[in-house]
Amino acid sequence: MAEEGEIKELKDYIKNLEVINEGLRHSFEELTTLYRLVDIITEAKTLERVLNSLLDLASELISCEGAILFLADEKTQELDVALKRNISKKIDNKINLQNKKKVIEWALKKGRTIALPDIEEDADENDKVTFVLVPLIAHDKPVGLLDIITDTPEGDITSRDLSLLTILAKQAALAIENVKLYESMKKDQISIIRALASTVDLKDHYTLGHSQKVSEYSVIIAEDMGLSERDIETIKYAALLHDIGKIALPDDIIKKPSRLTDQEFEIVQKHPNIGAKIIKEIEALAPMVPIVLHHHERCDGKGYPDGIKGDDIPLGARIVHVADAYDTMVSARAYRDMLPPELAISELRKNAGTQFDPKVVDVFITSLRKRAVAFNE
Repeated sequence: MAEEGEIKELKDYIKNLEVINEGLRHSFEELTTLYRLVDIITEAKTLERVLNSLLDLASELISCEGAILFLADEKTQELDVALKRNISKKIDNKINLQNKKKVIEWALKKGRTIALPDIEEDADENDKVTFVLVPLIAHDKPVGLLDIITDTPEGDITSRDLSLLTILAKQAALAIENVKLYESMKKDQISIIRALASTVDLKDHYTLGHSQKVSEYSVIIAEDMGLSERDIETIKYAALLHDIGKIALPDDIIKKPSRLTDQEFEIVQKHPNIGAKIIKEIEALAPMVPIVLHHHERCDGKGYPDGIKGDDIPLGARIVHVADAYDTMVSARAYRDMLPPELAISELRKNAGTQFDPKVVDVFITSLRKRAVAFNE
């Protein structure tokens, strides 16, 4: 009998170990999923991507028929709808009823994830849903609230489900705050860039708008060459600043109504170095320095300021060089009339391989022709 009792105890022990092991395996899978989801959110670089990622990821943690995401106004703390997904008219009416009864505001103040039954007590059983309200809190400050609509009965939503959503929401709230800060800083950075660019353009009415056009052409080339979003953005703003060094040049040279003398041209050739030194002092503009410095280099090595050639010239600088040359040719100057676009294109082709990167020229001309056809259609 003693032996049978020991065997039974051993079997119970093994069974308990299996239950514990299954629970640990399940917890490990959930944590692995959660870490993956958090990584996706924190890597998102724009507010739109963060918000969409949050909705995508929440639906992996809980059955989600629809969702609505509110963000708190930074000044008034009032909740505004930032994103809706699969919200029918019926559900929208239920959410409006939640707002009228201050349910959403109450949930945000409560600061914890909760599951609530359908707010319409007399709703048809087939139309009843459960609302999971997930506050987004960062640094003890309300950022927003995620209202998830699920057909899972309230009683079937476990504390584990709510805990996982809470962890996800905390990371999402921090990501939202970080992206907002980044976008605010980026907005300030763009304002600085545009202010600097306009300072150069205003020195001479003949070049008014030149930097903007060079930037637009450069973006067209970069996009059609399949460059990354980050590289395209760097080229876009570097092109706006490509002539920033000219603010240090004498007005009588910048505004001279005739061709420059050799001595005057030597002074003008200093503007890439001056421009690079100016923007190097602004940390956020550092990636643009090589483009501003080398946008007058030539593929044959006869450019300035360093006389580098071919692939030694940064690609962004090669792109801006072509865009700059084209806009200069098709624009009027004090000492000459503008060239027709076809003649300017012919000049680019003629100098491809010597002055300009042939691949950049080909991409640009193809892009111009595509846009001309689309415009004519």
